[in-house]
Amino acid sequence: MMTGNPAIQLLTQPAGTGQRRMVRAELMGGHTHATLTGAQIHIWQRGGRYLARGRYQNRPFGETLGDRVPEATARLRQILTDIENGAYQRPSDARKRLLSARVVPRLTTRQLIDQFLVEKRQVRGRQTAGDYRSRLNPVLAFAEQAVNLRRWPLARDIDRDFVRALRSFLFQQQTTRNGRPGARPKPLSARQVLNVLECLRTMLVWASNPAVRKLPADWANPVTHDLIGDVPAKDPLREDKLPLTDRIRLVGIMDRWQLCHLALSLVLPLRPDEAAGLLIGDVNFERGWLEFGHRLQDSNFNKGKVAFRLPFADELRPLLLACIQGRAEGPLLRRRAAFDRGAGVVQSTDELIGCYEATLLQEPPDSVQTAQDRKRVLRRLLRQLGGVSADALNKEFKTLLARLGIKNSATLYSLRSSVTTAMKNANLPHLEMRYLTSHSTNDILNEYATLDPVAAMRQYFDGIRPLLDAIAARAAACGLTADPRPDVTT
Repeated sequence: MMTGNPAIQLLTQPAGTGQRRMVRAELMGGHTHATLTGAQIHIWQRGGRYLARGRYQNRPFGETLGDRVPEATARLRQILTDIENGAYQRPSDARKRLLSARVVPRLTTRQLIDQFLVEKRQVRGRQTAGDYRSRLNPVLAFAEQAVNLRRWPLARDIDRDFVRALRSFLFQQQTTRNGRPGARPKPLSARQVLNVLECLRTMLVWASNPAVRKLPADWANPVTHDLIGDVPAKDPLREDKLPLTDRIRLVGIMDRWQLCHLALSLVLPLRPDEAAGLLIGDVNFERGWLEFGHRLQDSNFNKGKVAFRLPFADELRPLLLACIQGRAEGPLLRRRAAFDRGAGVVQSTDELIGCYEATLLQEPPDSVQTAQDRKRVLRRLLRQLGGVSADALNKEFKTLLARLGIKNSATLYSLRSSVTTAMKNANLPHLEMRYLTSHSTNDILNEYATLDPVAAMRQYFDGIRPLLDAIAARAAACGLTADPRPDVTT
């Protein structure tokens, strides 16, 4: 006959015979614990884990408390308190709750930032999570200084003094371009300081959300507007970095590849990312416009996630035909080597979609969690098919600017501002301007008036006639001739 501690007897039994057997156990000095409501909780142990069994509201319940005494004791105290307060919910009922009822964790600033980035990676995508991480790195560097850890050890300890001290720290912080360790350090810009503080405020608002519950319910967010400041406004009288005369000069020194791949941005208000994502199927020669966001809508969207059509000038037709080179489908703009090779890889839109879906299936687990991740996979596929990246286009454009001696920090994206300014100077209507620059047209007038982007762009093309003539002349010099317009009834 075996005597002694039942838990020791359980552990000494052969495997497979008693490991699932439930034996009496004690927590807080007793096996049975009574509440003021008359309910009783009995403590048991099975497989090394403490269990609570009893009846609540005339129904039996059971809950696993944990495998360590401190953890099991803490959970038992909470269950007793919840039962006496009438707030206890069985584990089977708790799974149906829409809001978390967990105890607010005592997280450090590092732990809170980590959990915030994990969720943003799952909800917003890898790029957005990376942007948040780079902006929160200075916050972490400040919070983990020894003197600050003693004063604000937990995220819930963040107060107005923390934010003021962080703001002073950021204005003295040194950084390098793109985080390169060998580059010359310089202070954070005022705009970047604002970005860091706004990102911190976003994280704290997320953490104090009742559905997230990483901070106490009575915790007040100390990152207020007066500590963040206002976004620096752009000077409305600023000079155009790339006026029409400079764009005409750029056309004059372009080679064949540069003319075909950069002239679109000289004339049309394109973001570099939009240009790099153009497909051959997006070019509608019958209507004379480019179609954005109408194909692969869930993977090839633009910044505003709006679908729109952008008419192009007849002078751009030979350049678009040279980019296509008789291919049926694929990226419209390609790298130099692929452009010189000419041959296409995919023969139809259905084949491109099939390649894209096969690529998605080959992605590692948890790699594609958002629409942004799908867009990243599609853009990588387009580059594998010979497509050019937005960074490569910008690098080529900067080479042209250096040849002309233009040193005003202009980039390929600066062309979007210059083109939009020219459209404004051509007196285009406001709604057409918003539509053609890929912005939302959620205006009350949109409910009553229809848009005419073709007529608006024709008015704009008349205003930049010298640039279009220069493009036509350079295209002829490069051997690019306009094919006859297809005789198609529209």
